[in-house]
Parts: sequence; structure tokens; C-alpha cells
Amino acid sequence: MLVLVAGASGRLGRLVVGTLLERGHSVRALVRTNADLEALTVLGAAPVVGHLRGDIEWIADGCEAAVFAAGAHRSGDFAAIDGGGAAKLAEAADRFGLRHFVLCSAVGAADFARRRQPLRDFLAAKHSAERRLADLDVPWTILRFGGLTDRPPTGRIRTMVDGDGGRTVSRGDAATTIVETLRRPHLVRQVVNVLQGDRQVAQALDAIEPAPLPAVHNSALGDAQALDPPIDPDMLLPDAAPLDPSVDYEGDGPLPPEVVDNDDPSPGVP
Repeated sequence: MLVLVAGASGRLGRLVVGTLLERGHSVRALVRTNADLEALTVLGAAPVVGHLRGDIEWIADGCEAAVFAAGAHRSGDFAAIDGGGAAKLAEAADRFGLRHFVLCSAVGAADFARRRQPLRDFLAAKHSAERRLADLDVPWTILRFGGLTDRPPTGRIRTMVDGDGGRTVSRGDAATTIVETLRRPHLVRQVVNVLQGDRQVAQALDAIEPAPLPAVHNSALGDAQALDPPIDPDMLLPDAAPLDPSVDYEGDGPLPPEVVDNDDPSPGVP
């Protein structure tokens, strides 16, 4: 599978690229500068230079899945990169019919207004990207990570935000979670919290219930049919028998052949 990774030169993105390549996937790595090209080429990825502030839609063409793992380096760029850049890449994934789009978000994005600055601006940008993604038809999964750390990965996470554990997760475990998410269609249109925990990554993701099916409009046809009067026995012929499904019934005989000729269908029309 060809996977587009935005933010491939970052600390999380590079781990995602390496994990994808280890699993046998091909990677198109979006980087900001030419200085990042060589390192990703050595890893085995196909890097391309582009900026999330500019035209990046073309980068998604030909890919099968995409991961947005980019992040702004300055608080003044949160809205343009974490918000607008993520939305722009999601729209490109939707246009080119990608099979899965994974957005790396953050725990707390849903209630960003209660946070202090600059965290509030960061979470507000993530929330904006989440809302735009939810409006698209592309199959998506939102992973809300706790605070990312450089601690060694444990291979274990939890998906519940509670008071029994910390609010962080190692970047190595975050990268594994992203790649494992791409393999699980039952996580489509799901928002998943990811924190350091005690369950193996695969087991923690498999334990998540699939999203409920969309509501179906009830036409009330069944209720209306229930009001139909019962069948009148006097309307059935006494010698009537069930139809035999093994017999081809032709009614009163074959239809007469339709006459087809070469006459002008529009006489008098030049």
C-alpha cells in the first residue's frame, strides 16, 4: 500500500515512515525543505518537497492512504499548519478517493476552550481539522494522542482517558498505533484516544467497538402494509395450486415479433 505521510521529517513522522517501511508498505514522504530529502531516501521512502501553506493537493494523487503527522514549530502557525494544513490534505485525500486517512490530533481537542494559552490555540487548531474531516466522505480515523515523549516504546497503550494513568505516550508507540490503525477498517469514522497503558497496541485497537451504522429513515411502508385487509378466501379459485419454481411460465404464449425496418425515423427532417 502506498501511504502518504505529512510531517515525515518530524520526530513522530519519521518513526511512522520507518514503521510503514518495515511492514512492507511504500511511503511518499512530504517534507518542507530539500535538506530532508536525503535522510528519507536512505530509509527507503520517496520524499517530495511541499509546504502545507501552499498547493499540496497533487501530492495525494496515486496514494492509497494518508497520515497527517505534521505540526507547527511556532504557536503562531497552529491555525495554518495543524488546522488548515490538515484540512487541506484531508480534502485532497477525499478528492482522490484514498481508502483511509489518519489524523494525528491531541487529547483535549474537544474542549479546547477550557485550556490556557498557548495550549488552547494548539487544541483549537486540532479541533478545527477534526471538524473539517468529519464532513468529508473519505474513510477517516482521528487519533487523539496524549503528550508525546521520547521515552522508549513499550508496545502498550490504553484508549480511555481516566485518572488511573498518565496523559502521555511515547512517539514510538504512537507510530505503531498509527500503522496498526491503517490495517483496521472497523476504526473508520472513529475518534480514538491513545495514551500509555498496559494492553498491546493491536489488542487495544481490536477491543474498540465498530462505529454504529448511520440511521436509516423509516418510510413507514411496513406499518402501512400491516393495515391491509386480510386475504378474502372467496377470491381464490378452488383448484388453485402454488406455482412450481422449476417451471418457466410464459403467460398466454410468446410475444409477437416486433417489426424492425429501415424506414427513415424522421421523414421530412433535413
